[in-house]
Amino acid sequence: MIEFHPVAAADGQWAQPLLWQSGHVSCEFSFVNLFMWSHVYHTQIARFDNWVVARSESENAYHYLYPAGSGDERAVLEAILQDARDAGRKLVIYSVPPDAAPRMSAWFPGLFRFEDVRDDYDYIYDAKELAELPGRKFQKKRNLCSRFERDNPDWQFRPLTPDVLPAVRQFNNEWCQLYDNRDDAGIAAEHRAIELVFQHYGELGLKGGYVTAGGRIVAFSFGSALNSKVFDTHVEKALYDVTGAYNIINREMARAFCGCCQWINREDDVGEEGLRKAKLSYNPVRMEPKWLAMRNDEE
Repeated sequence: MIEFHPVAAADGQWAQPLLWQSGHVSCEFSFVNLFMWSHVYHTQIARFDNWVVARSESENAYHYLYPAGSGDERAVLEAILQDARDAGRKLVIYSVPPDAAPRMSAWFPGLFRFEDVRDDYDYIYDAKELAELPGRKFQKKRNLCSRFERDNPDWQFRPLTPDVLPAVRQFNNEWCQLYDNRDDAGIAAEHRAIELVFQHYGELGLKGGYVTAGGRIVAFSFGSALNSKVFDTHVEKALYDVTGAYNIINREMARAFCGCCQWINREDDVGEEGLRKAKLSYNPVRMEPKWLAMRNDEE
């Protein structure tokens, strides 16, 4: 039996080490993401032996993050199956690593079907490349950074510390009211998620920074380590009308916080064409696939 409870910031103390040791690089295996989006997806969390199990819900289904940790993998999957049966809910397991599918098929013959969802793929970048923007393939990005620096000779990048959170929160509030954003339900949900993070910023092991120009904040970002090799960028916001602001916060975050990491995960594009184009323009070194697993005897 799995005993779930709502995700709290304090759960990171036990869950983060288990997520870390799993070695997964998909953004769903970040405790920060589990916590910050828990109000949107009604996420609950549980420890099953040495496994992290997270469960979200929709109208008639439970959605389980593929378990992360160590020990008897089949046993925790059996417990997930039983949990859904006990609740009378359809079952979906998300962020299934492709190499886990053969094991699931062997343990539960004919039970699962798998779906490869391109919109869920994470974009993985070389950390050193994002910090240095080398070569012809980054020429446009370097030009935009140079343009920003010329237009804003007094610009500064500073770490996001508790004393500046009120100013950054105010910037985020104003950003969400820009004409392209104010009626966007996705941005409204993200705003609530960011506010939740800001309320617990010191507890979550986050690294963040912000950029000022002309005496005002023009961009901010924060992220956290998925493991010793991968830094996950959770949030990045900048003013649209300040040329190069997005490029400069991207570069400075990589320089300030990713020197010890090999890769930067900038998460998925949720199927949005503009976001996909922007993420591809930074030359990812690979895409991290994430599959869905569903029961064949359920529609």
